[in-house]
Amino acid sequence: MKLLRLSTLLLLTSFLFYGCQRSSDFNTDPPQTIAVADYKLFTPAYYRESPDGASIQVRFYESPRIFDLPKNNPDFETIKSMLDDNQLAKSPLRVFTENEQLPVVTITAAQKASAEDIQNFNNAKVIVPPPATIKKIVPDMETLNEMFEYFKQQGCATGTATIDYCITFQYVVDGCYARAHKMRQIMENEFGYSCEKVFSYEGATGYLAVDAGDCCVYWWYHVAPLVTVRDAHQLKKFVMDPSMFDGPVTIETWTGAQENFDCTPYADFGYSEITPGYVYGPGGSTDNFYSSTNWTLQWYADLVTCL
Repeated sequence: MKLLRLSTLLLLTSFLFYGCQRSSDFNTDPPQTIAVADYKLFTPAYYRESPDGASIQVRFYESPRIFDLPKNNPDFETIKSMLDDNQLAKSPLRVFTENEQLPVVTITAAQKASAEDIQNFNNAKVIVPPPATIKKIVPDMETLNEMFEYFKQQGCATGTATIDYCITFQYVVDGCYARAHKMRQIMENEFGYSCEKVFSYEGATGYLAVDAGDCCVYWWYHVAPLVTVRDAHQLKKFVMDPSMFDGPVTIETWTGAQENFDCTPYADFGYSEITPGYVYGPGGSTDNFYSSTNWTLQWYADLVTCL
């Protein structure tokens, strides 16, 4: 059932507009549904040949996971050509996959996106910064730690979540973009502070590798909120990522944990990038209504990282 739900999730890559409430006033109705299909709308970022040369490993902007396209797929050349064309045009494809469980997600087929898909994709580029009344600097570490503990309480596995859609800290395989955006919404609406986002990216010779306890998880990128706090009369930046840590950490600590050589010799952190908080995913996509955020959190709520 979990695999069926996951495979039928169409990741809405922010075809949306801005809307904010306090969590006590968050939308309690299910997110507006669209026609569920057996494909996902993905925009190719780039691909590399696998270490064994049997496939190409594709990165899409809409997911931190790495997708495998086997060279023995009878439509390999056709799919690869579509990936090349759409990567150049920065436009989405309808991507069909199987084997949603770790460690590999396999691409089985791809199609050109419909005119409606393209229109929605272009509509997703609306940028709405936070209101001017939102404060940019957290006054002290006590307040920062209070926010972090509140985030943890909203986790799907805790049984203590009080917001409309619990945050999927228990499932780090995918959904970091939604977790980060939900925490951003909480920071603005519950606490009155804005945040930035920090993205980490794999290096040229490997990928991000994280020890998740009973298994390892691999990404081409990862993202979390980045908060500026006044600490001992100095301004410092801390990453808020309960999926990886028990408290706020520096960017260096956060990125260092994503290059775990005990997981794989191909662990390779490349660089980090700081963006405005309204940025949802790599490439500058947005989710101003939090609809894509809520969809992703809803569909990953019952999943766990290590099977």
